[in-house]
Amino acid sequence: MPLHDASYKHWHGAHLGIRHRRLAIAFQGLKACLANRWMRHLVLLCWIAGLSLAAMLFAVGQLLVADSVIVEWTSGLNPMLQTFARNLMTWLDRHPEISVRATQNILFCYASRWLLPLSILALAQAIPHLITRDLSSNAIIIYSSKAIGRFDYLLGKFLAAFGLLALTWLGPLLAAWFFGNLLAPDWHFFWHSRLALGNTLLFVLSAMVILSLLAMGVSAIASGEKTTMALWMVWWIAGYVLVKIAQETRPWLKHLSFKHNLDELAFSSFRLHDDIRLMQENIPILGDFLKNVPPATIEALSNPDTAGSVVALGFMLTIAVGIVARRVKPE
Repeated sequence: MPLHDASYKHWHGAHLGIRHRRLAIAFQGLKACLANRWMRHLVLLCWIAGLSLAAMLFAVGQLLVADSVIVEWTSGLNPMLQTFARNLMTWLDRHPEISVRATQNILFCYASRWLLPLSILALAQAIPHLITRDLSSNAIIIYSSKAIGRFDYLLGKFLAAFGLLALTWLGPLLAAWFFGNLLAPDWHFFWHSRLALGNTLLFVLSAMVILSLLAMGVSAIASGEKTTMALWMVWWIAGYVLVKIAQETRPWLKHLSFKHNLDELAFSSFRLHDDIRLMQENIPILGDFLKNVPPATIEALSNPDTAGSVVALGFMLTIAVGIVARRVKPE
């Protein structure tokens, strides 16, 4: 008698469609990324940053409460800051439909940019789990033998990277917007801050797609985990150097940095120059604070190089997709 019954048995379980195969690849990839202790710490740090932003929104809302702790605390500031806080309170109270929109739009723009490096660092740790390890173990051949096409495989890997960015970037920002407005003194804050939410979704979702594809391209370059992680980190860090060099020599060099291009897209999406000008008109003392801002920053806010950044990112994505198409195929 054989140890195992090899006779035919009819399957009585539920038949799952192609979507479950793609989600299984994405879930396993995301699970492998979160198995790293440092990755979990990084995700926690991103959520702490999101809660800090919610606390800032709560503090802005408390400026409208006459006997709040925030209002009492502002009385101990230096005269210039007291004047700024008093003018901000007056503006928030008289024109909440404009002031709340402008204030939150500025806060979420910079919060999106502050969380971006943490998300890039998270992708660096996740790159080996995307395509690199499958190349080193020839797992793509096994995937192909399991009725999983190349598109299903790549879509699953893309969703794994996209899901990780949702945990480290989009999730904390959405939580900050929701809880910050939930704790506001007026329910109308949800409606007044809709533009900030829309701009956040526009920029962050677009950047998440770009970063996920770029990470897949780097992950498919080689079969060595340390090699692909090093390439991603070198590309990211070298971008800061190239931006500095571009200021003195060739301006186009700055577009070799994907981080710089994403920053330009952020300024283009949030259009901060209009909000800052509006705040200057209603809070005149704000102009004294802005005198210390470098002229290059003011220029970047006023005239972001959107066209150049879009062209550069499109070129990078084309190369990344080409690398993936060439490297990820059954032998």
